[in-house]
Amino acid sequence: MSLSYNSWFFKIYCNIFAKKIGEDNYGNNYFEKKRSSRKNNFRKRRFVIYKGNVEASKIPQEWNAWLHHMTNDIPNNNEEKPLWMKEHVPNLTGTPFAYEYKDKKDSTKIKNVYSVWKPKKN
Repeated sequence: MSLSYNSWFFKIYCNIFAKKIGEDNYGNNYFEKKRSSRKNNFRKRRFVIYKGNVEASKIPQEWNAWLHHMTNDIPNNNEEKPLWMKEHVPNLTGTPFAYEYKDKKDSTKIKNVYSVWKPKKN
């Protein structure tokens, strides 16, 4: 069984036993099961089908709150946000776009205040 087989099966399962609630700016689709169950404290189960790579940090905070039953309000992508609020950015660690620390030592300075920690070798 390959991963693509499982993902197609899950998409078919979602269309039969769940209803689509919405989609975020990244193309992730959010679903809610049509029935509640005892396993989930008599709440309807909520889940997401990711677009592209499966990465939990790709879920914006509004949808994360909805997935975890913190709110029952379905997030609106067109809602205007305050100017001070930045756009959601997924975790880029381990990707080519990850932040890379560069040691900025300047040979013209007498004393370098910052340095990279290096463990002692035995």
